[in-house]
Amino acid sequence: MVSRENLPTHDREAFNSFVYFPLEDAVRELLERERDKQLEEYVEKSLPDGLPDAMKGHKTFALFRHLATSNYEIHRFAMVADAFPEFKPLILEFAEDKFNDRNEWKYFLGKLRFHKGVDKHGQPIVEHLGIINFNESNNKPISSLHTHWGERFVDFHHRLFNTSFPQLKDNVYDLSDWLKNIAPSAKEYYKTFFTLFLRDGILFENFIPEGKEFTFTRDVILPALLEIQEETGKKPLVVALEPTDIEGDQFWLSHPHAVKSSIDATPRQ
Repeated sequence: MVSRENLPTHDREAFNSFVYFPLEDAVRELLERERDKQLEEYVEKSLPDGLPDAMKGHKTFALFRHLATSNYEIHRFAMVADAFPEFKPLILEFAEDKFNDRNEWKYFLGKLRFHKGVDKHGQPIVEHLGIINFNESNNKPISSLHTHWGERFVDFHHRLFNTSFPQLKDNVYDLSDWLKNIAPSAKEYYKTFFTLFLRDGILFENFIPEGKEFTFTRDVILPALLEIQEETGKKPLVVALEPTDIEGDQFWLSHPHAVKSSIDATPRQ
């Protein structure tokens, strides 16, 4: 039995069991929970107003990222979602969060990584393209940033996303205002955020209990998940987006090399 005193931070098998559902199990569990009136009341009581209409009255698959872009983890999400047409795929953004190049995900929004394949030794062939001034961008809201050529940073990444996933261009929603109205920090709003995935949607994510993300996972993610389970007897429906044995690979934050050609052809202002 998991408790606050023995959160599974060092046993990876126990961690995965506590946090994740296999995809098919999550889908089956959601369909069962739709009939749970007590759980419905808990969710309605817990969620503040202001959610996008697309998140109401739909079965959803969701990916929560600072920006929608065209990297491989979003390609993977789109591929999985395409196999379940009864679910509405959503990219949930947090564009008002502050940029910080010490965060790997944010760093590779500012310095794009393009995957060209592997060399004869099986090592990845990668090209990079820096698109912002990091010194000027750090600690500013992501929504306020501009590229070297003057394009809004958000618009640039949305352009990549819309080109790669035209079928999803209307499925992107910025949750910044909703999250900031709940609380100023992730430690305070993550429990409410996870409530979105108790009966109406499935979150695709990888929470990593090691390295630079260990403290965030231990102090924010696991306590929020545990508190919901203690209150409802149910855990949020979370599915590992990337296979957990290769989840930290920078490949997932890379873009297909073909994307670079379209950027190179973009007129600079």
